[in-house]
Amino acid sequence: MRFRQSLRRRITLAFVAFGAITSLVIGIGVYFAIEDIEQRVVEDKLQGELAFVLQQADLPLGITRQLSANIILYHVGQGQRAIVPELIRDLPPGAHELKYQGQTFYVLIAASRQGTVYLIEDATQFERREVAIQIALGAAVVVAILVALWLAGWLSGKVISPVTALARQVAQLRPGVHHDPGVAAQYAEDEVGQLARTFDDYLQQMEQFIRREQEFTADASHELRTPLTVIRGAAELLLDNPELPERARRQIERIARAAERMSQMLESLLLLARETPTGAAAQQEAFPVEEVAMEVLEQHRFMAQAKPLTLRCDMASGFALATSRTALTIVLSNLLRNAIHYTEQGEVVIRVSERRVEIRDTGAGIPAEELAHIFERHYRGRNAHQGGSGIGLSIVKRICDRQHWQIQVHSEVGSGTRVTLQF
Repeated sequence: MRFRQSLRRRITLAFVAFGAITSLVIGIGVYFAIEDIEQRVVEDKLQGELAFVLQQADLPLGITRQLSANIILYHVGQGQRAIVPELIRDLPPGAHELKYQGQTFYVLIAASRQGTVYLIEDATQFERREVAIQIALGAAVVVAILVALWLAGWLSGKVISPVTALARQVAQLRPGVHHDPGVAAQYAEDEVGQLARTFDDYLQQMEQFIRREQEFTADASHELRTPLTVIRGAAELLLDNPELPERARRQIERIARAAERMSQMLESLLLLARETPTGAAAQQEAFPVEEVAMEVLEQHRFMAQAKPLTLRCDMASGFALATSRTALTIVLSNLLRNAIHYTEQGEVVIRVSERRVEIRDTGAGIPAEELAHIFERHYRGRNAHQGGSGIGLSIVKRICDRQHWQIQVHSEVGSGTRVTLQF
């Protein structure tokens, strides 16, 4: 996923980052400007004092003179440097800044007509004021960042409020339910309005798609059920004839079973095409699960007649479900049909216990690399028999997801498969 943070947080972080970087750049610039101004002010002051001193023709050698409250003058000859403090005695001519015992001194050294002039200014107070200014500057940067954070949070809320409102409206939209007026009518002709118009177009396409699907399911329900009913009724009438030859009876039974399976497939598709309303399961009448399991087992017993295969139902404990009986019948039918289809000998068992149904077989089993794909639409394993479409288990999974049932498959190659439905 490209964007993992919310839009408001990204705007806030960008605003704060911009404010912090700007404040730091300004603060650093002001810091160096203060340092430079301090040095220039002190040096200019000392240069002025030096010029005044050098203009005095009668300035004696070997003297120490207090020129002001914080400036001291030393004027010495070649052999008189002993009166100059040792810290500055051997410094070369020019301007110097010295730190000594917590104090700051600026020293200006220049040659006079007779000797060397040392001007020393005690800049400790000036330095302390500079430090106070720097602390105030740092505090101002911190305050600016905090203000930027608060302002960013407030402004980001204002900026994304149209997007938030649009998200709430889109969350309330339901495909198939007409919404008038459209979402875009409430927004300006900007990026948010363009996004809203895109949602309107998408919702309109979804409504058209759902309407076509509903019309198709209604038509399929009407058009396909009628001929299936005719086929099943005709097959039942023919099977009631006691003079029917055995060979013809077997063929008609196949027709009846094919019609029954086609009816179940139609019910599966119609069930998946409908939108299940919230709480619909609670309004349905409860039915015993073991009864459905026995019915499904008896309907598929014919599939095991040509094999050394035993079908049985193990009732550990019965229970009732208040859900779609058709959905459970479809799921169990598909699972049982697969179990019989892929088991050449042994047994297939349906076991009903408390809130659970298991279907076990002694078939070839499913390889581990194929087990993760068995519920994919049109997926068929290497051992799949010819004639299947690969959608049976996909329908089972979709129905289980719709009904909030848990389905688990455990299988070992050569030992069989166990499918568990947990309600």
